[in-house]
Amino acid sequence: MSMDLVTQNLVNSFKQEQGFPEDIHNSTLFEHFVNYCVVSKEYADEFEVEDVHVAGGNDLQLDGVTVIVNGLIVNTIEEIDDLATTNKYIDAEFIFIQAKSSKNFDGAEISNMFYGVRELFSSTPTLPRNDLLCQKEKILRHIYTKSSIFRRGNPQLKLYYVTTGKWQDDDKLKARIENELSTLEELNIFRTLPAFEAVDAKKLQQFFSQAQNTLSKTIIFSKRVTLPAMTGVKESYLGYLPVSAYLSLITDENGNLLRGSFYDNVRDFQGDNPVNQEIEQTLTSQAKETFILLNNGVTLVADDLSVTGDSFNLTGFQIVNGCQTSHVLFNNRATISDNVYIPIKLIVSPEDVLKNQITKATNRQTVVKLEELSALTDFQKTLEQYYNAIQEEHRLYYERRSQQYRSFLDSEDSPEKIQIVTISTQIRAFASMFLDRAHQASRYYGTLLKDVKNRIFVNGHFPIAYYVSAYALFRIESFLRKKQIDGKYRAFKYHLLGILRMQIAGTSIPQMNSNQFEKYCEKVQNELWDEAKIASAINQACQVLDRVLNGNYDRDKAKDSTIQEQAKTILQARQSSSSN
Repeated sequence: MSMDLVTQNLVNSFKQEQGFPEDIHNSTLFEHFVNYCVVSKEYADEFEVEDVHVAGGNDLQLDGVTVIVNGLIVNTIEEIDDLATTNKYIDAEFIFIQAKSSKNFDGAEISNMFYGVRELFSSTPTLPRNDLLCQKEKILRHIYTKSSIFRRGNPQLKLYYVTTGKWQDDDKLKARIENELSTLEELNIFRTLPAFEAVDAKKLQQFFSQAQNTLSKTIIFSKRVTLPAMTGVKESYLGYLPVSAYLSLITDENGNLLRGSFYDNVRDFQGDNPVNQEIEQTLTSQAKETFILLNNGVTLVADDLSVTGDSFNLTGFQIVNGCQTSHVLFNNRATISDNVYIPIKLIVSPEDVLKNQITKATNRQTVVKLEELSALTDFQKTLEQYYNAIQEEHRLYYERRSQQYRSFLDSEDSPEKIQIVTISTQIRAFASMFLDRAHQASRYYGTLLKDVKNRIFVNGHFPIAYYVSAYALFRIESFLRKKQIDGKYRAFKYHLLGILRMQIAGTSIPQMNSNQFEKYCEKVQNELWDEAKIASAINQACQVLDRVLNGNYDRDKAKDSTIQEQAKTILQARQSSSSN
């Protein structure tokens, strides 16, 4: 693999960060690296880099495909249906990636990529596809069955062709690309002219740097007052911004919403509910100028601030209140005039306790329930402290605040990325291991949240239960990535959590606020921590899953809600036999 020293070092850093095995093929590693860099540019939240990868035989000259629906990456048609039901609309974007470790931008190779994209959308396809690409094709085609609720028209399409060379802005090559883009436009299935970006080594390095660095933005904040000094806060301001300026703060250079800037990872945009409909009606009415009087505005918390006159550079900022308003503004950005303003409260470097109080107080003005606020504040802090107290060899890193470990990943002693547990990962892991919701964890996240909202992050729960569920998921992910278990189990990783728990500690779960439950979780933890036992435990769990699936490892089978019950029956029979 031919590449410059800087890019090679970044690829090596990426390999370590992601925890890929030492024997991973160089070309596959580079494809993962490119997919990570490109998708991170378009998508601010966490994602599984393996879910992007489609390269291999019969890949139609594509190495990565990502589908974003309503601001979320989707990997199944069920996730699309879930978002359509929750939000009442579909807003889709497709990203296609080709990664070449050579230094040339080859016109024929670029044309082959375009041909592969056209083939995916063809009404009469002729070329074979591999299984990974077939799954993506199902998703792409399913989105068009929702055309009656397309929010802003047909899906957008973006293509990235990446090499380790230098883009020379060649006129002949640019003309060829323009011609290929016109053939996609003629399909009449995309919102605007599809976008193509040639990415060379320098630009690829920039993409990786952007993906690793803490979010930083600059705004002109002239209409403000400085609040008096107070304990626990570096500085704070009240004021207002033109909506256009605020939108520039919460979107990237491509106009995509920076979802990672929203602290509230559990309760995301609620779609066209009555409150959001009222906000939209104000924005689209003749009285849109009154928006600043009718809306509570947004509250921003920043880790650091640099001020030069009216120019405010915010580093590590989060919107702790105003998620719904922000999304409605973003969805209506094309029709909002310059004379519409939004109230802003900016707080710099608050202490954790005060930040929690701010989040609670500002959200109590809305329809957010108190138990949802508790889930994002008090219990979360206790949980983070528990994770931090775990001995180093078994340490995971609980990301209570979005992207809080992003800068830590650059250090020499940085953890693997799969050691970082986001709130959404925690919910999926706990619900799968203890609440029998493995069938919803990877596909129906919106439905999962509704089903478990009063059963998770509950005061009185033992933090160990959350840790062991996340640690079990980490070990399974590690085994999959290092090919210690077959890749066919990846779609069933959440089911393996429940099977592991029943296999190690027994099929009956004690009351979750009882001392017996804490001991139950300790039993699971002790086996997960024992290197001599963990491999056997995971392999035995796979064997139980084999019996349940009976040879059907299709991704769609993972949505079967009876898998856990069938596994429970097998394990009960096994435990009964051994006791006799």
